[in-house]
Amino acid sequence: MDLRQLRHFVAVFERKNLSKAAEAIPLSQPALTRSMKTLEDLLGVELFERHARGATPTAAGERLYHHAKSILAECARAKRDASQPIGELSGTVSIGIGALFATRIFDEMISKFCKEHPKVKVEVRQGYFEDLIALLDLGQIEVAFINFPLLSLPESMDFEPLLEIQTSVFAAADHPAAKIKEPTMERLRDYMWATVDQPHATEVLDSLFISEGVAAPAPAVKANSLTLIKSLVLSGDFVGLLPHHMLWDEIKSGEVVRLNLQSTPLIRSAGLISRIEAFRRPVADALAKEIRQTVVREEGVLSPVEKTAGAN
Repeated sequence: MDLRQLRHFVAVFERKNLSKAAEAIPLSQPALTRSMKTLEDLLGVELFERHARGATPTAAGERLYHHAKSILAECARAKRDASQPIGELSGTVSIGIGALFATRIFDEMISKFCKEHPKVKVEVRQGYFEDLIALLDLGQIEVAFINFPLLSLPESMDFEPLLEIQTSVFAAADHPAAKIKEPTMERLRDYMWATVDQPHATEVLDSLFISEGVAAPAPAVKANSLTLIKSLVLSGDFVGLLPHHMLWDEIKSGEVVRLNLQSTPLIRSAGLISRIEAFRRPVADALAKEIRQTVVREEGVLSPVEKTAGAN
């Protein structure tokens, strides 16, 4: 098995079509077909089911794809690293940042890192837990800074906890829910909810209602943007589940309040996740160090003291 065959395999896998893959490589279709046949003979398995509409990956093909993407990503990084001068940080580093951390805190951190290391290029992928774990598994990013949801971590991943994130149900100060001194999930059920469109977020919201024996409502809005969820809550029309640090300024000003529910705040760990067997390059270690320092420096913002609804 060689890198050329793996590149050919990935091209066919991602396009599900031999002719389209051959055009993208570029390579003649007969040559690509021979390459795939040689790879299948070498592995002793069929990687694709060929049919008139294209090529559908088999279970063996699905398994090989993850390894192939990881190997190709590592080889690309190795090639870049080998050409860099010794004794200075340079090259490209790929990092994933959880959506709840893509705020002024971490954009300032990235800016500071790039100024201190002008020969380093940083590739940032923003996403949620499920998205970034998949990118780590494929070798598309080297490390991720994310919260750890109510899910099990794959055995191939290592988690370094750095801080605890508090998440609660929030409403604008002029929202009717903010006037309730002793809110319950049953009383909150009839309001419009805005939630993140991710499996772990749905599980968390469901668990809040189930803990009080109440069926969870269908959210009025589901979105993949935490910034949008925050804006909808601040509009005064919605209630939503948000991390405290995202509402730092609004909590201090009294524009938004945390609903004083017995089941919240929810406390979750957040930190750095990487693949156990992956080689951690010096440039990736330097970026991880900068994140650790940022967490310590911004501890007050990441764990703010909030005003609670009904406290007066």
